[in-house]
Amino acid sequence: MSAPRESERPPRNGLWDARDVACFLKCSPSAVYRWAELGQIPCRRIGTLLRFRPEEVEAWLDRNASASILPFPRHAGRQE
Repeated sequence: MSAPRESERPPRNGLWDARDVACFLKCSPSAVYRWAELGQIPCRRIGTLLRFRPEEVEAWLDRNASASILPFPRHAGRQE
């Protein structure tokens, strides 16, 4: 997967919406909405809108990302 172009990256200043968070995390906006609904990701509700502080999303990612490195699965029939 290639790095997102500058125009596809969320802005660093101000608040993010669910699409910005999804772009940053490389996931779907529906996953972001689900995590927010479950209280799993920090967000702010402004009326009916969800907004996210970039620094809080990054801190959440640091706290919740797995630090383990999983080995690549071996392919059947491959000799080592």
